[in-house]
Amino acid sequence: PNLALDRNLVAKLGLVILFIGIGFLLKYAAATIAIPIELRLAAVVLADIGLLAWGWRIRLTRRQIALPIQGTAIAILMLVILSAYQLYALIPASFAFALLVCLTAFACLLAVLQEAPWLAAFGITGGFASPVLLSSGEGGSHIALFSYYALLNAAVVAIAWFRAWRLLNLLGFVFTFGIGSLWGASAYTPEKYASTQPFLVLFFLFY
Repeated sequence: PNLALDRNLVAKLGLVILFIGIGFLLKYAAATIAIPIELRLAAVVLADIGLLAWGWRIRLTRRQIALPIQGTAIAILMLVILSAYQLYALIPASFAFALLVCLTAFACLLAVLQEAPWLAAFGITGGFASPVLLSSGEGGSHIALFSYYALLNAAVVAIAWFRAWRLLNLLGFVFTFGIGSLWGASAYTPEKYASTQPFLVLFFLFY
């Protein structure tokens, strides 16, 4: 058992190194390789989808390594989307946002199907962090932001109805009220009272 544990730890560390390496590779390739960036990103996506498919394939025989592989593959896809938007301006923010929402939902689906709460936590974390990662610093509609968070929290409530994953509930609470408080401290004005209080009441009822 100890040997198996050591091997799983080494494998998980390898996946973390892989994720970091992909991030550096994307930046290095942009500066040194003449191949169009679209083709480079497409190659990374295709290879990553293969990694994700392999993680799904071995889910029954090697669960302890299959789940980290799936989580790493989803993280790499998120990294590629953010790179395509922020570093290379290949896709608009709205499309990048929609892709990240889909990946968040997909991660939660995989988690429920495989009874993997940490995978759901990863997906929810990515979902809550996406608006922050994609923010241009110019502000935006707080109604759109809180409506999106309301949808994410509804997903947390739906999962909680079927699975007693308290970590997921805690993450939703921390992100919702943490980011909401930061927004309130930096962007709230009395004119926004009527449009923010319904969301505050809704989030309170959720938790």
